[in-house]
Amino acid sequence: MLIRSLEGSAREIDVIFARAGTELGEGLGLFESLKERLTVLSSELGGSEIAQAGAALSGLAGELRAIQGALSDETTTLQELSVLSHAASQALENLLGHMRLITILARSARIEAVNVNASGRDFGDFTAEIVRLTTQAQSTIQNCARDHQRFAALLATALTAQRAFESGYGHALSLLADNLQQTLADVAIRQSRGSVLTADAATHSGRIAGAAGGAIIALQSGDSIRQRLEHAIAALRLVSALEAGTGPAAGLGEGERGSAAHVLHRLQSAQLRESAVTLGEDATAIEAALSMLADDTGSLIESVRNLYSGEGASRSFLADLEADLARASELLGKCDNARAGVDRVTATLASVLETCQQTVSALAGTVSSIVLIGMNAGLRAARVGTEGRSLVVIAQELKSAAGRVAGEATRLSPTFAQMQTASARLTGSGRLDAAHFGALDITMQDSLAAMRNTGNRLGAALDQLRREGGGFCTVVARATLSFSNAGAMSDLIAAAAAELDHACRDGALPSPDAAEPVRHLIQEHIWPSYTMAAERTIHRAVLTECGLAQAEAAGRAQPEPAEALDDFVF
Repeated sequence: MLIRSLEGSAREIDVIFARAGTELGEGLGLFESLKERLTVLSSELGGSEIAQAGAALSGLAGELRAIQGALSDETTTLQELSVLSHAASQALENLLGHMRLITILARSARIEAVNVNASGRDFGDFTAEIVRLTTQAQSTIQNCARDHQRFAALLATALTAQRAFESGYGHALSLLADNLQQTLADVAIRQSRGSVLTADAATHSGRIAGAAGGAIIALQSGDSIRQRLEHAIAALRLVSALEAGTGPAAGLGEGERGSAAHVLHRLQSAQLRESAVTLGEDATAIEAALSMLADDTGSLIESVRNLYSGEGASRSFLADLEADLARASELLGKCDNARAGVDRVTATLASVLETCQQTVSALAGTVSSIVLIGMNAGLRAARVGTEGRSLVVIAQELKSAAGRVAGEATRLSPTFAQMQTASARLTGSGRLDAAHFGALDITMQDSLAAMRNTGNRLGAALDQLRREGGGFCTVVARATLSFSNAGAMSDLIAAAAAELDHACRDGALPSPDAAEPVRHLIQEHIWPSYTMAAERTIHRAVLTECGLAQAEAAGRAQPEPAEALDDFVF
């Protein structure tokens, strides 16, 4: 039963160590893939696309803040134009009122001129010229007022849209700029942490490779344990032959066979006890190495996951960055639409200013002519006497009305000049025009494509890393599970040694007469089977205890160089 138990233990140990060795060999191949995957991840994070994206992010954040500032400036300019436009509308309305008065006066002058003509003076040419000039000036002012009214409507629409856009998206532009700056800082931090992780990964890799290599070397002890058990089993079979008086024991007496069995029991008890201790130590060392493999690999994979996905983050940081860039592109499109309304205002204002400036210039000449013609008509009517008195009064009123027209026209000129200055700020070279927004949108699309490509590659590499890391951890877990029975095997072998000790309790050492046959039997059938220095050391010690110390001299000991090699390997 003891022999069958030891044979089962030997087979189990052989299977355990062989399986664990195979699984660790597979694990080392997976670990090489892990290291390659880490290299790929590091190159992706530190690659040129990420660097270019960082530069684009920095520029974009500045652009967004510039857009926010430009929005505020444009709103202020539009408000200023609105105030000036209102003043110009009032002036044009006053001009039209004065011109209506002049028209009425011119018609009255024509009526009065008929009475003066009856007195022999012809004032028809004067009054006709005044009516013509007044009608022409009134038509010009009406055209200017109509153009200005259209401009005022566009301005009101643009200002309302601009205020709504600034209210709705001004804060979003600032917030997005802050987010992009934060992401840029995050990329820099991740790049820095990536360098640290690379060094840390090298440290982990060294420990993991060392532990795996050490575990594989330790696994070779399984073969030595199996051999030692086989040697013990062979010795116990010899004890069975001694008890039966067959085989090598056929020529020995009963006392010699009993003494030989006693020595063999003591010898194999010592060998099994040492084998159990060695197996326990090796199993403990291998389990510790496997535990370190699992812990270091898990820690390394978790560090990589945190670096590239963010602590507790469900999405990659590059996915968040892509979302920010998409939002930036959307806001830039809205900014461009808002700018289109302002462009319509500035284009219309340029036409209106040109018409109104021409109107003001023309009014100056028209007013001078009306004043001059009215004065001449009044002077001539004064010479007529009482009949021309009404015409003189009308001429004075015309002069006064023409003066008011000249005053309004004079006030219009600086108003139009101020509007032109304000308009120049909306069309300056530094303004964010359609071409600028188009270039920004192209940059955004290129950045989005670059981020998407990098994110896809990083995601694929991370997935592969997780799969390979999980596979490695699974292999290590299987190897650890395989060793769950190694401790039990050690206990079984120790129990077998204890059973042999119990069997030795009532036995007797060889007598002087039986010493030589016992020594000869052991030298011939036990000593030559040893393959390890540890077995020979125990053998010498036990035989010395049994008074058979000279057995080694006559035995076939292994050559010294081979023993030295055994000490080195095992």
